[in-house]
Amino acid sequence: MHEILVRVWESGAKDFRSGWAGTLGAEWGSSEFARRHAEVSGLLAETIRQVHALPEAQQHRYSRYFPQWWTAVVQPDLNWADPGRPARVLVTQETLDHLASAADLLEGALGGTCSAPAGSNLEALKESCDTWLDLLEQTPDEELAPSLREEIAAQIRHLLWLIDHAPLFGTARISREATTVIGSIAQASTVLSGQDPQTGGKWKRGFIAFVAASTLLATGATQLQTAIEASSGVVKEITQVVESVSGATG
Repeated sequence: MHEILVRVWESGAKDFRSGWAGTLGAEWGSSEFARRHAEVSGLLAETIRQVHALPEAQQHRYSRYFPQWWTAVVQPDLNWADPGRPARVLVTQETLDHLASAADLLEGALGGTCSAPAGSNLEALKESCDTWLDLLEQTPDEELAPSLREEIAAQIRHLLWLIDHAPLFGTARISREATTVIGSIAQASTVLSGQDPQTGGKWKRGFIAFVAASTLLATGATQLQTAIEASSGVVKEITQVVESVSGATG
């Protein structure tokens, strides 16, 4: 989020509207502009959440700047088209410095997690997303409710969109969205009818590959086998939990 605000600030645009449109690469008033600016708001929400993961003293120190960061993103009291307010006055240098300081602290505290990924290679994750879209399309309606299937597919398409726009929104946003997809797939896996063992096998293999790709991005692991073994353990643990819950309620 800091880098995006800096781009708007340094754009030289005559008003907020032009500064944001140029930075986000989308026409003002378009659905794509709304989508991209909403992602910036999401980055702010994630930053606030991450600050709350810090020790209490640091939480208190940085939380006092939340209103300034929010105002810089939405400017609720100003006309974005006002030529008397160039993009340069969107935010102050002090506010940018505090945001940059928070980002550096979060990267040091949360490095190697989805909040501050140590990896940068997105190809494995993109390939796994494409595989899952094909797999979902092939999953029969009697195995999984179409509404649930389409919901997961929409999440994966959004993840692919984020991957395509990685230079704008960064890898942390991608890694965080990948964890959301993992949760959705894991949840959907528990309600597969199980009538088609082949479908179940494909889902398990696809899930392992997706978790491995997400792990590679978050941790920066250099060995694919390590990531696969880690994700296999996740699959085993999820299966055990689901079986135990099913047994308790059966």
